[in-house]
Amino acid sequence: MTLILAGTIRIAPERLADLRPHLRAQVENTRAEPGCLDYALTEDPLDPGLIRVYEHFESEAALEHHRATPHMAAWRAACAELGVHGRDLQSFDISAYRKI
Repeated sequence: MTLILAGTIRIAPERLADLRPHLRAQVENTRAEPGCLDYALTEDPLDPGLIRVYEHFESEAALEHHRATPHMAAWRAACAELGVHGRDLQSFDISAYRKI
């Protein structure tokens, strides 16, 4: 079984430039984690301040490891400092994952 988390977060558009280094660090560090199959935090080109979240982990254990990493703690702190809000994430358990 793999897990996919998908959703959005929001930040005031004038704070995007301040958030970008944190976006990059979070994505780079998470993609290097064991059990991370894919991870993306992307700016919506039509809705300034909307960040699309996509996470794909091979197991619940890999996701729990991710949540406990130092870079995740740093990401949470940066989000709080910069006023990231409107977190809306959904989790999907995928029992029959295959590439097509």
